[in-house]
Amino acid sequence: MELRPYQKEAEAAILEQWASGVRRTLLVLPTGCGKTIVFADVAKKRTVKGHVLILAHREELLEQARDKIMMSCGMECSIEKAEKSCIDSSELITVGSVQTLMSEKRLSRFAPDYFKTVIIDEAHHALAKSYQNVLQYFSGAKVLGVTATPDRGDMKDLGAVFESLAYEYKLSTAIHEGYLCKIRALTIPLKLDISG
Repeated sequence: MELRPYQKEAEAAILEQWASGVRRTLLVLPTGCGKTIVFADVAKKRTVKGHVLILAHREELLEQARDKIMMSCGMECSIEKAEKSCIDSSELITVGSVQTLMSEKRLSRFAPDYFKTVIIDEAHHALAKSYQNVLQYFSGAKVLGVTATPDRGDMKDLGAVFESLAYEYKLSTAIHEGYLCKIRALTIPLKLDISG
């Protein structure tokens, strides 16, 4: 699959951040701009260094990552979730549930250097204790956080987890360049009493 120009720029920026010594970096792309496609290509490139973990908190995100990696890179992924494990698998990319991997018992199955790269989908959740347990265990790994919403509702700072912002593609730019449709607002007058 051919990456769009901004996706190529994003990937190059991520790899450049890691090459410069930054361990944990962030990618921000609006919804619909192909975050999964970008991190799939990054994951494929990083397999030359060793195992890659794609970490998410919802089943559909794990399935989406696995499907897009197969579609765009032609690579199978192992699964680390509930009773499924990537240990002894020949696949270099693993999609894993943070709820499964956060436990000390599950983490202890792995050498701390097993995953050379950790990619966090929906990275605005990375401040949670569950993600922190995994990141602390695989502390030597290069980390990429991917999100469309870097500003958290609780105002906590993602800078506590990520050292840099590798690349951000603005919603307005995506619309201007024709990758997303223009925003149209439609209002409907309602006579609705919600006072009760």
